[in-house]
Amino acid sequence: MPRIPMVEPHNEPAELREVFKQLRQTRGRVPGMYRTLAHRPEILAAHRAYFHAALDAGTLPRAFKEKIAYRVARLRGSAYCTGSHGRYALKHGVSGEELDAIARSDYRALDAGEAAALEFAEAMVRSAGAVGEGLMTKLAAHFSAKEIVEIAALVGIMDLACTLAATFGLQPD
Repeated sequence: MPRIPMVEPHNEPAELREVFKQLRQTRGRVPGMYRTLAHRPEILAAHRAYFHAALDAGTLPRAFKEKIAYRVARLRGSAYCTGSHGRYALKHGVSGEELDAIARSDYRALDAGEAAALEFAEAMVRSAGAVGEGLMTKLAAHFSAKEIVEIAALVGIMDLACTLAATFGLQPD
């Protein structure tokens, strides 16, 4: 059970209507995380803007980014984030078999760039961001600086989302 009540649709703050509209368009719903953060509209708006830039926008394909989001959620042990991003990954064309392999850190069926990015995401989570030079070099062989920033930003916001989900006691919705 959530530790903080969620803002219900009939009580959505006026200043969040556009954010919630965007969420309904991109996610098909307003997730519990955003309904909880809605108690502080400026925090929700900032969180959503960052998440949108890292996940919904950018140059890398959404399915690829959902694989990363799912892996971070699994590493962090977040049922809330794992459930959400597992569903989004499937919606964006990632197969159930791919998700199962990613959950096991088995990247053999993925292309070398995706595998490097998932290894990088694991290293970021496990080392609190202290990723070694060898892994950075491996990542740079497949991605531009702009894309590496996009990947690292996604891992960072997913790490935060998992922390908030645990703090607020959010369950998969």
